[in-house]
Amino acid sequence: MADSLQKNDQEKLFDELIAVKLLYKTKERKWKQLAAENPDYQRIKNEMQALRKRISGIEKCISKYGESFFDVYDSELIKPLSESDILVLRDEIKDVRYSLEAMGK
Repeated sequence: MADSLQKNDQEKLFDELIAVKLLYKTKERKWKQLAAENPDYQRIKNEMQALRKRISGIEKCISKYGESFFDVYDSELIKPLSESDILVLRDEIKDVRYSLEAMGK
């Protein structure tokens, strides 16, 4: 039972990461369309680069448990993420999400 609960948490973590990656791509497309007329171009560009690095860092943390972060769904290829790993990564994902959402305001 504990294994299936932990597996579910790993899958939620993966889903949250994918959602953040999609949000990033959406913001990036929108920003690129408005970039030429935006006076804060360089600041936004730097923020987007920093967020992209954070997302990449999250992927690398997850991929330590398998060959890539996609292995979160394959229990035979990965070492299970610990509960503390999951909590830390989820907090990082939430922080990136909040930063992305704040950029649109």
